[in-house]
Amino acid sequence: MVRHVRAGVLCAIILACHALLGGGVGHGQETFTPSAANDPATCSELWAAIGLPKYRPSAQVNKTLVCHTRYVLSHNNAKKTPDWVIERLTREQVGGNNTRPDIGFRQEKNVPRAARASDDDYVKSDFDRGHQAPSDDFNSNVELMEESFILSNAVPQEGEGFNQYIWPILEQSIRDLLENRAELYVITGPVYQDARGRTLKITKQENACGNAIDLAPLAKTEICEANNQNSRVKCDGAGVAVPAGLYKIIYDPQAKRVNAYIMPNIDHRGLRGTADTVGYINKFRTTLLIVEEFTGIQFLTAFPSRDRRRLNEQCQAVMIR
Repeated sequence: MVRHVRAGVLCAIILACHALLGGGVGHGQETFTPSAANDPATCSELWAAIGLPKYRPSAQVNKTLVCHTRYVLSHNNAKKTPDWVIERLTREQVGGNNTRPDIGFRQEKNVPRAARASDDDYVKSDFDRGHQAPSDDFNSNVELMEESFILSNAVPQEGEGFNQYIWPILEQSIRDLLENRAELYVITGPVYQDARGRTLKITKQENACGNAIDLAPLAKTEICEANNQNSRVKCDGAGVAVPAGLYKIIYDPQAKRVNAYIMPNIDHRGLRGTADTVGYINKFRTTLLIVEEFTGIQFLTAFPSRDRRRLNEQCQAVMIR
C-alpha cells in the first residue's frame, strides 16, 4: 500500500513539472519527462543574481527551460529556437586559447522530440546555425565549447554578412570587456518576424539611444528539411523560425549598467560606410525597454522596480568602444 502511495505522489510531481516546463503529449509527440536539466535550480548560479526572464502575461508560449553547464535557455517548442539564452561570463572562462572545435551541431535531448530542430533543417537552407551563446565564450575549456554546439542554442542567421561578419565582432567586443571586469551577464535571443509580414520599426524618438532600427520581413519565415530539398514544399509552421533580428543584452554587475542591441538578421557587408565596425554596431544600440517590447519578455526580474525602471528606460554609457 505504501509503495502505491509513493508511486502516486511521484507521478503527480512528474506531471506537475511536466506542465510547468512545457512537456506533454500533443501534436503526435511522445510524453516528455523533465530531468534535472529542466529544473532552473540546477543552474541557479547562472541566473539568480539577475533573475529568470518572464514572458508577457498574455503570451501563450510552449516552452522548456534547459540548463547547460555554463548557459541556460528557454526553448520555444513551437519555433524550435531559444527565446533567450543567459550566460554568466567570467574573465577566467573567456581567457583561454582553445580554438573553435571542428564538430557539428547536435539535437537538444532536453526538450520534447517534436520540438527539436535537426541539422537537416539547416542543410541547404542558406542560413547558418547561429550560436546564441558563442563557443568562444567558453575558450578556457574544450568540453564547454563543444557543449555550445546544440541546436537549442542556435537560430537561423544570415551567413557571410551577419553570423560570420558583424555578429562575432560584437561577441568578441563583449569578451574584451572582461579584461577590466570580473564578470558580465549576457542575454541573447531572436526577435521574430512580424506575423503579418510588416517591417518592425524602432524610431529615434522612442529609442532613448537615438537610433532608428528597422527589422524588415525576410524571404523565409522558417526553414525545414522538406523545403530545403524542394522550395515548393512549405514547412507549414513545423520548421525552425527565422528571426528578423537578434538582440543582445549586456549587464555589468559592478557598474550596475546595461547595454542592449538589436541587429537586423541581414547581410551587413557594405552597410557601415565610413564608420568603424564598432561604431557601426553601436548604431543598433537600444534600451532594455525596447528589447522587452519587441520580444514580449521581461528581463532582470530579480531587481527592485526602481532599479529596473532606471536600467530599462535609460540609454546608459556605452561599454563597447
